[in-house]
Amino acid sequence: SAPEDSASAGESAPAGASAPAPRAPAEGRLRRAGRWIKEHYCTIDVRTLGLFRLVLGFLLASDCVRHWAEASWIYSNDGVLTNHYHLFHPSSGYNFSLYHAFSSIGEVHVAFALSLFCFLCFFVGWHTRLFSILSFLLVTSRDNRIVMIENGGYVVVNIITCWAMFMPTGRRFSVDALIRSYRERQERTAADLADRSRPAWAVQPYVSGIVLLAILNLVTIYYFNVVNKSGQIWRHGETVHYVLHLDRMVTGLAVVAREYIPLWAKKGMTWGVLMVEAMLVPWILSPYGRRYTRALAMAGMWSLHGSFGVMMRLGPFSWFMIAWSFLLPTAQHWDALERWVRRRAEPRVVVYDGSSPLAFALMRLLARLDGLGLLRFEEAGAEAAGEAAGGGEAAGGTAPRPELFVVRDASDPAGGRVFQGAAALREILQALPGGRHAWPLVWALCLGAPGALLGVASRRRDAIARFFGLTRRPRARASAAESPSPLSEKLARGRAIAREALVAYLGLCAVSQAINENKSVPAFLKHTQPKLVQATIVYPRLLQGWGMFAPNPITEDGSITVDAITVDGRHVDPFTGLPPDLDLTDARGLGLGQIQQDYFNRIRLDRNKVFRRPGLQDYLLRYPERTGRPEDEIVAFDVYWVRDQCPRPGESAPYKNEAIPILSYRKPGYRPRPGLPPLPPLRKEESAGN
Repeated sequence: SAPEDSASAGESAPAGASAPAPRAPAEGRLRRAGRWIKEHYCTIDVRTLGLFRLVLGFLLASDCVRHWAEASWIYSNDGVLTNHYHLFHPSSGYNFSLYHAFSSIGEVHVAFALSLFCFLCFFVGWHTRLFSILSFLLVTSRDNRIVMIENGGYVVVNIITCWAMFMPTGRRFSVDALIRSYRERQERTAADLADRSRPAWAVQPYVSGIVLLAILNLVTIYYFNVVNKSGQIWRHGETVHYVLHLDRMVTGLAVVAREYIPLWAKKGMTWGVLMVEAMLVPWILSPYGRRYTRALAMAGMWSLHGSFGVMMRLGPFSWFMIAWSFLLPTAQHWDALERWVRRRAEPRVVVYDGSSPLAFALMRLLARLDGLGLLRFEEAGAEAAGEAAGGGEAAGGTAPRPELFVVRDASDPAGGRVFQGAAALREILQALPGGRHAWPLVWALCLGAPGALLGVASRRRDAIARFFGLTRRPRARASAAESPSPLSEKLARGRAIAREALVAYLGLCAVSQAINENKSVPAFLKHTQPKLVQATIVYPRLLQGWGMFAPNPITEDGSITVDAITVDGRHVDPFTGLPPDLDLTDARGLGLGQIQQDYFNRIRLDRNKVFRRPGLQDYLLRYPERTGRPEDEIVAFDVYWVRDQCPRPGESAPYKNEAIPILSYRKPGYRPRPGLPPLPPLRKEESAGN
């Protein structure tokens, strides 16, 4: 053995000299390092992936609905940017969008309905891989349709949905997992239902470079968000004060907060933001004590982004960063959660009608939902089942059939409490993971009458079973899965290698983009990217520039105001339907959504002049079509970027209000009606920023 060899070497050595310890070969050290990295950073629990999919899918569907509500003015040809104009004047060098194929508002509604369907399919985990790819294609297409409203939140959505494509998020908590379980496990008796062992694909951790890439990308966001905030306003602790006075971005809660929170507290909150963002980096990356460090990281992300989300209208940024945190739980967290649920749950015995195919089908479903094994299944008494076997719905002269199912206390099945109807359903749900919170939803879906619906199902159990094609027992148990052929194994290895190679390429592209985009990276590291890398990053908008309110926060507030003159001489702002307001100093929050306020902030810039005429101009002139009132015809308008300076620290009044004309229009050949003044001369358009 090795110790014996070492001892002999020591004995033969000269006196006073000790034999040097053998050095491990470099290849061995690299392998150990690789195993260590794989274990700590490339491995993830499949339950974590299932939970992550549920959160991400829900947010994708919610964000789709948010954009759908704005579809008429931002995504259709009746809005501010027609698809054909954008095709010939793309917002970026590499631009592709499926939404360019939809023109009218009706077509756009169809596009959003199909998008929502895809996001919901990804949410429930039906054909998960397919709909994860479609979800990525749809969110990047929506972003590319009008890049002008893109902010860091849209980029986060694109990135996190891209990484999700490479993860098996459908292995747990999904329709796919349920269907696969039905195919592989075909119970025929109550004893079969007691077998809760899970197949390898549902319990083995997933190992891939995409896990490392997703974690490193998350850390990169926080690292650069800290180091890029190098301005004096951050150092003096005044950022929260200025942010809370950006009326175009803040919510009503922020308006109240800025009036009551003292300046010293705002300074503490500013430095607190920097401290939490800085601490998130080691918390997420720590390879040791992850039961605590990952929990701290999740708590920090939820508190940080939760406060951002309720105080500012940032679009998807805050909520999708919270979704990203759901990749952090480890197996230790799941085990702790299981122990906690077990302490609160009460085991139950479900006694079902053994002669009913419907009852047995329901028990098979419950066996799959009962992840903690707190339910035990028993068939109803043989006498009751035998008397009614073949008796139809209610055979005359026979004893009544047993209930579809009843629930008993597992601690005393013979003499304990017995629950029937709605009470039985409630007891079953409370024994399932998360079932306590599902009861209100079930109650609502049953229109407040779960007991009555169960009674109908119990009386009509045979008819319902025939309708769904249920038999007394499932088909014969499937034979054991055959070993894959050598060709299948080679193809599987080839797919895995191709996947990891693509992940590695995307990771290199992300690193290159992060180096070039972030100002804090030394200049000597900046480089010219190959066109392939540029296309890989820009087409799906996988940008890597991170620095929210960096190096200093915005100290200038502003919004778009339109002073339009109608054919009957009224002054109106077509965006609000109200008289134009050219003074921001008295504002207490403008109530603008993220899409509208970001569009206003970008259309003012000189680089977006090309989208003002015809895009913005045509949209404003269609105002009477939207209101249905001929008297709302617009004969002249001036579009202003109205801005002011946020209050100085310790003050509450904005100052230096000004209105900068960026677009002016007068109807050619128009003559005012008798009694109306002539139209004012065209305004000279000025620059409101680059």
